[in-house]
Amino acid sequence: METRKISKVALLFRYGLAEHVDFLPALPQLIRKLNERGMEVHHFGFRSECPLSSELRGQVRVHEGLFRVRRASEWDKRVKALLWLLGLPFLGWRLQRQGFERVFVDETLPLSAPLLRMGFRGKLMFTVHDFFIEIYWEPQAHLRGLGRVVQAWDLHAWRKLTGIFTRVDAAREHLISKGVDADRIAVVPDPVDLQLFHPLQEAPLRHSFRQRWGIEDGDVVMVHHGIMHPNKGNLFLVEAMDRLRDRFPQLKLLLIGDGAEMSLLQENVAEAGLQSRIILTGWLPGLSDISVALQASDIGLVIRKGLPGDHFHVTSTLVHNMACGLPIVAARLKGVAGVVEEGAQGWMFEPEDAESFDAQLTRLIEDPKACERMGKAARQKAEDCFDPEGIAEEYCRWLCE
Repeated sequence: METRKISKVALLFRYGLAEHVDFLPALPQLIRKLNERGMEVHHFGFRSECPLSSELRGQVRVHEGLFRVRRASEWDKRVKALLWLLGLPFLGWRLQRQGFERVFVDETLPLSAPLLRMGFRGKLMFTVHDFFIEIYWEPQAHLRGLGRVVQAWDLHAWRKLTGIFTRVDAAREHLISKGVDADRIAVVPDPVDLQLFHPLQEAPLRHSFRQRWGIEDGDVVMVHHGIMHPNKGNLFLVEAMDRLRDRFPQLKLLLIGDGAEMSLLQENVAEAGLQSRIILTGWLPGLSDISVALQASDIGLVIRKGLPGDHFHVTSTLVHNMACGLPIVAARLKGVAGVVEEGAQGWMFEPEDAESFDAQLTRLIEDPKACERMGKAARQKAEDCFDPEGIAEEYCRWLCE
């Protein structure tokens, strides 16, 4: 009797499986669909900080490294990223020896592709969305040359990948312009857990959160969340709050997250005397806490400086805000413009343009009915475009080819 060969697929994500689910809410559905197609799914990464559901653990074989990444610590993340990169050639060799046919790496850490290809020669797929070299190295003159060498090495490896997943058409077009085969690139939107992130359903939760952070009933709260790295434009928001303090005394800004810019932000907020108007929460305990914070807010912000790489993805900030039914004020970036329809889900402004930002924000603050209408449209767009089930099917189709 002939024994049916089992196809083995490896999913790689350095933070660990539980964190991978946070970053890619379609992952449980993807694993289930791969199993249904007879594939044996393995997940490789460092040890997770968060617990993993027993249901998911029963569907995937988890391989954890010795270390745990403390995402709240920039230093720890950088050290663990270096360790992860150093280990990739050996991990690739291990996957090759153990008979894995497909590997999917769901992040864009520089040098990941060329290092993994040193040991693995099977079907290799990557998600390409964040361009870290441009964010952290390009602004520093002494690192600029090295950064361009790394980018060239990455691009050379990307041209040889079996497949690349991008979040938006703009990233696909950019990769094609750099010589990547168009037939190897799939545009798959950023999914969101629509059960976790949803419009306000419990008024007491909103009141409790606002009371905890000193937000009064009549305040209009803008919210932005994510890692505070240099191209996020958080300092631009501090300047905006300073400009608008007299015009809109009821306006408050909620900044959720932490990162390299936190100390600078704290200094600027204090110097401007905006401690009562700008709320820096740091990292909240979990995604459910972020969801409550968004539900307790009134306007969702999507801010970037407008660097070339900023056009190549849709941030989780945007999809979370839309899923929670918030009207959007967003920087006019190609990827974001592919999602936010002006006048439907919100308004867009030119990156780093104070006058443009003030004008679009004013339109929302002075028109509560438009805010309500746009918030409902944002939620509908999230349901139509970011549902994990459909997105998982698209990933699965490519991974099973």
